[in-house]
Amino acid sequence: MKYAAWACALMMVMNGAGAAERDQVMLVLDASGSMWGQIDGRSKVEIAREAVADLVKTWNPEVDLGLIAYGHRRKGDCADIETVLPAGPLHANDYLAKVNALNAKGMTPLSQAVINAADALKASERKATVILVSDGEETCELDPCAVGKSLEAKGVEFTAHVIGFDVPNPAHQAQLRCLAESTGGRYFNASDAASLDKALGQIAVASTEKPLPAVPATLIPPANIVAATAVEVSFDGPGEARDWVGFAKPGSDEQAYLDYDWVKMPKGVAVLRAPAEPGDYELRYVSARRKPALLAQIKVSVAAALATVSGPSSVISGDVVRVHATGPADNRHWIGFAPKDSDARSYRDYLRPDASGSTDGTLQAPSVPGDYELRYVLNESEKVAASQPITVLPAKAMLIDAPVRVVANQEVVIDWSGPLGRHHWIGFIRKGGDSGDYLTYAYLAQPSPARFRAPREPGEYELAFVLGGDGGEQILARHPIGVD
Repeated sequence: MKYAAWACALMMVMNGAGAAERDQVMLVLDASGSMWGQIDGRSKVEIAREAVADLVKTWNPEVDLGLIAYGHRRKGDCADIETVLPAGPLHANDYLAKVNALNAKGMTPLSQAVINAADALKASERKATVILVSDGEETCELDPCAVGKSLEAKGVEFTAHVIGFDVPNPAHQAQLRCLAESTGGRYFNASDAASLDKALGQIAVASTEKPLPAVPATLIPPANIVAATAVEVSFDGPGEARDWVGFAKPGSDEQAYLDYDWVKMPKGVAVLRAPAEPGDYELRYVSARRKPALLAQIKVSVAAALATVSGPSSVISGDVVRVHATGPADNRHWIGFAPKDSDARSYRDYLRPDASGSTDGTLQAPSVPGDYELRYVLNESEKVAASQPITVLPAKAMLIDAPVRVVANQEVVIDWSGPLGRHHWIGFIRKGGDSGDYLTYAYLAQPSPARFRAPREPGEYELAFVLGGDGGEQILARHPIGVD
């Protein structure tokens, strides 16, 4: 009997030792209200869903994956955090159905969500990895940096990788970066769909696959590189999934980049956008599956881009102004209005440069009078390459020979003078009311006259010329009118 009991116990120990513990990863997804914000005409919610779909397509089936979401059920509630799926073998269709059902609406309790993820993975007892995707700062009481340090101290092998999705504020970036780096994790800035997909892919590889040994790679840049222009770089390397070639600042982290292109074959040409600021940089070949990841790097110099922008010295607020500009042609550069002495990210109205490098177009002047600049800005607000001062003067408007009485629901034709613009309008408002008390109206995207119908209900009203735009609506002219 003693022998049988001993043999049974030994068998249990052997079975336990032979069953390898699966690695576990928890994806923490921001579903706060700000995720309805748009990037390139698409909501961040939609972009995040597609990026997660790409993630699960290539997920290592030997690694468990779970899902925690926050801000998706209630507004203004810091306790709105849910373990949507516990970490377990991935069933892609079920997982994506849960992700697609999330409805962004609430707060951003990102720190507590990461704590919940660590608890769910039993991070104090075993290896645990958390991937956080957040589009903003902590909006509840905890400090992400302190939380990261605390979890690192408690965890056996706890790592938090963090992606800041559309987080332009440097202070908010620093908050998220500290959370990641204090746990030995990586922080990524993702400004659009492509960079979010790239960041998730790199984190997935780092979290689920054992690295391969490094192999040589080569890069051949063009002889001359001009800031903010397309650059073709020849490469030769392993050409594995999620390898990339890109620009980086000298001495930066091996995964850091300014612009990049995916490598889809062992030999080929990567097309990159040069940095907007002239100076010394590095071109890099970075592997997703090998350690060290940096397989090749060469130093390059980027020359300044030449650009000009010109227009009138003054314009009436809200009016249309013609501008001429020359400079690098790319759909990430813009020509537009900005307040005087503001940073490169400020703008009021803008247009994209023509592919020829010479642009003639129109802009809508700001509705608030003051000192502004016309600017040629590179790489989505990275650098102001050229500028010209322009003064925006107060606007005046007139309703010319407007009738005193009209018939209900009859078309009225109103001659007018004043600023032309797609946000301005002339219309009927209630007597003594403001622009919010409108009934019928016509936008002023075309020159005088304006055509629209009178209200259906007889009574005393006013015709109003309303200036729209960045400063809100203001009434520039009024005219009493009766409707019979």
